[in-house]
Amino acid sequence: MTNELGNLSIPPSLRELAFQSIKNAILTNQLKSENIYKIEDLAKSLGISKTPVREALLDLSIKGFVTFLPRKGIQINLLDKNDIENLYEFRAAIEIAVIKHIAESISEESISVLRSINTECEKSMAGDNRIEYLKNDRRFHLFLAELSENDYIITSLENVRDLVDWMGARALTLKNRMKEVLQEHENVIEMLERHDTVSAQKMMERHIKITMKKVLEAYLKEEKNEEH
Repeated sequence: MTNELGNLSIPPSLRELAFQSIKNAILTNQLKSENIYKIEDLAKSLGISKTPVREALLDLSIKGFVTFLPRKGIQINLLDKNDIENLYEFRAAIEIAVIKHIAESISEESISVLRSINTECEKSMAGDNRIEYLKNDRRFHLFLAELSENDYIITSLENVRDLVDWMGARALTLKNRMKEVLQEHENVIEMLERHDTVSAQKMMERHIKITMKKVLEAYLKEEKNEEH
């Protein structure tokens, strides 16, 4: 008997919805590191009970976004220069390894998918939608990782990707950064299309180094603004 009705997708839980909502508020700097937030206030703002909010905050704590302050609430973590450099060093090691795995055998179909995702990034840029842009950027890099068919690589990149989004959101506030990222992605795609492993690795390494530089530039700019 064929399935005429089709499969139903499982809707996200309140915990997942709270996680995404709070994470997006952090990414867009609506929740700030200098403030302390009470769980009940966040729950009221989201219109849900405290339990899924507390669970979401525990997940965010594990990811490195927030710290629980006993009998006070939670505070958004403040990342420093060393944290940023360490994360991007780790990210570069993973993503360069991905390119080494896939460059020689990547299919035309996969190249088309990458270009399609980059087109979605361009649409997000046109709408000046940073959150949507980050989602598509995330799709681009995770799709590459999935092509490696190496579960350890895929899981490692997924584990740090939320922090990468957090830092990347700052960099995207800089003039022309979205446009630059599109071109850097295209440079990687072109080298993969040629099955040029060495050049594709160099393009990915360059992309991640430029991103780290822009993230540090954005954080420095924020610090100066806060001083004034």
